[in-house]
Amino acid sequence: MLTNVRLVAETLIVAAVAAFLAFFWPQTLGGKVAYVKVDGHSMDPTFHFGDLAIVRRQSSYKIGDPVAYRIPKGEFGAGALVIHRLIGGDGVHGYVTRGDNRTINDPWHPKTSDIVGKVRMDIPALGTEVGKFTRPVYLGGLVAGLTVMVMLFPSRNEREEREEQEKRPSRRPGRHAAVRQSS
Repeated sequence: MLTNVRLVAETLIVAAVAAFLAFFWPQTLGGKVAYVKVDGHSMDPTFHFGDLAIVRRQSSYKIGDPVAYRIPKGEFGAGALVIHRLIGGDGVHGYVTRGDNRTINDPWHPKTSDIVGKVRMDIPALGTEVGKFTRPVYLGGLVAGLTVMVMLFPSRNEREEREEQEKRPSRRPGRHAAVRQSS
């Protein structure tokens, strides 16, 4: 009975992790999601400096969607990421974009292929915190911490062997009662 409950629990955990990964798997590893730190104030009050925008790639976009896009090749700033709103145009000839805190349109006209994704979620100030982990000192600390954890916590096999040894009766000398012979 206990093994059935454990099997169901493990199956539910695996399913939950798989669903989480499917939704949040990054584009750099073949997924549809990208994580973009908001830099600047062009999208105030919708998004603020230091926010983490979670964007998801789609097959098409609608006017009014806030999107993250790469400045098209051949244009000033090519390759840089921009988070702005689509206000006109189309995916074939290029969209017209503008920041919510701006009165003029962007000089770039990204096509659907230039768009990283539609902003699905914005987490205030998390972009600044996550950005810290890209610094070498933090990455080194993370690797060192994981190494120490692996060294301190025994594997399942080591634990099982230790528990098995504790269950066995001890055969060390001096633990048995001595028998005296009288002469």
